[in-house]
Amino acid sequence: MGQGDSELILTDSAAVLIDAGEQSAANDILADLQKYGVTKLDWIIGTHPHADHIGGFPKILDYAAAYDDLTIENVMVPALPDDMVPTTRTYENFLDGVEKNGLSLTQAVSTTIDLGSASLEIIPSPGEDYSSLNDYSICTYLTCGSTGFFFTGDASKPEENDLLSSGALDHVHPDVLKVGHHGSRESSSDNFLQALCPSYAVISCGYDNSYGHPHQEAVIGSGNTAANRSGARMKTAPSPLHQTDRH
Repeated sequence: MGQGDSELILTDSAAVLIDAGEQSAANDILADLQKYGVTKLDWIIGTHPHADHIGGFPKILDYAAAYDDLTIENVMVPALPDDMVPTTRTYENFLDGVEKNGLSLTQAVSTTIDLGSASLEIIPSPGEDYSSLNDYSICTYLTCGSTGFFFTGDASKPEENDLLSSGALDHVHPDVLKVGHHGSRESSSDNFLQALCPSYAVISCGYDNSYGHPHQEAVIGSGNTAANRSGARMKTAPSPLHQTDRH
């Protein structure tokens, strides 16, 4: 996925694609959908409209509109203030793809989607006046039996703080955390990580990327383990840390 971000959720009766990486990731995602026999995506979720999260969606949407072997049922995006709605070519292409499929955008609200053998809780950003699109990221909590996964988009500290103070995360204790914003120092505050206390953490980032992700503050300790940080990062119980640029 390079520097982008994408997660494909498959259950016994449903398929959800959270984000689609950069534009260059579209072919790989389409290949994976074919590999796993996915002919219908019940939901595609753009956590927020940055190109490294929605860049692959236009080609995937165009493919679904042109061919019979892939159908997209629903498209979810965050609610944004008017002055934060992007005018980028990537976002315009995304909207064109949605229209080609005869779909409309569903703005994220607090709800739980039944996926058969699993459930996906939608946790929208509680704020309305952030300076960055990252903090409008849709968070999602996937539970399958007793196992939980928490996906954060690019949520950074302002959104994390608001999620905590609103009580939206009181019940969220995931086994696996998809670390916010590619392991940026702007995300994963002490309070946030202590509240979630994940057993495992995953950072999605590109090899030798120009942003320096993950930042050193997010990766401390030998063997890439996140354990009892003295700095401002994963100061939870020991959490094996996996990076997509290395795995």
